Amino acid sequence: MTDRQQRVCLDGFYSTWSQVWSGVPQGSVLGPVLFLIFINDLDDELTSDVLKFADDTKIYHPVNSEIEDGSLQQDLVTVSNWAKKWQMEFSVSKCKIMHFGKRNIGYKYSMNGHALEEVATENDLGVTFSSDLKSATHCKEVYSKANRILGLISHTIKYKSPTVLINLYKSLVRPHLDYCSMGRSPHYNKDKLLLQRVQHRFTRLFTHLRSLPYEDRLSHLGLWSLEERRNRADLIEVFKMVKGLSSNH
Repeated sequence: MTDRQQRVCLDGFYSTWSQVWSGVPQGSVLGPVLFLIFINDLDDELTSDVLKFADDTKIYHPVNSEIEDGSLQQDLVTVSNWAKKWQMEFSVSKCKIMHFGKRNIGYKYSMNGHALEEVATENDLGVTFSSDLKSATHCKEVYSKANRILGLISHTIKYKSPTVLINLYKSLVRPHLDYCSMGRSPHYNKDKLLLQRVQHRFTRLFTHLRSLPYEDRLSHLGLWSLEERRNRADLIEVFKMVKGLSSNH
């Protein structure tokens, strides 16, 4: 942690050694631990709740009055001051505000004198959230991504044996359809059918199965419907909660 030096090597030529006064080498095992320690006190003086994941920070608070509005704005000021003090300033252009609730007043907020952009949808860690808390937008994004990958497989793989295609589908396509299903599982039938269309299209890649009903094609390929997989994932998550292996909030 002290008396560290570093140099750069390019095509066999080395620069002179330079003293390292701060920072952690990228890709080190110790780096993430030190970073967590570094940002540990970020929320010490905040009245709002905070979610931190690596260098991504979210602040949320119920706002039903001007007093609560002022409290949330003050928390943004506090966070900005913390970032300036420790030379880790937020990229304000990437910071956004999302209002939830039909009766939300929609107060304006700012950081470092710049008004924050208000959005109706936002992608966070692979999940698309919308201000109405419905999963339709997320399902459309998932469908589009999974369908593109399936199309790529269909057009580039010439040797379409069941083993090859099923392995490619399970490793490259289905993870997108299953991702975070416990938290963003589709509620409306239109969204469920939209996702199911991807797997339906996959089963039709096998010409000898096209004449069979969809359920029979799944049975021949040893696949579950996406609805069955979501139910299984929900049951596993509930089991973890009951056994104290997973947080329930």
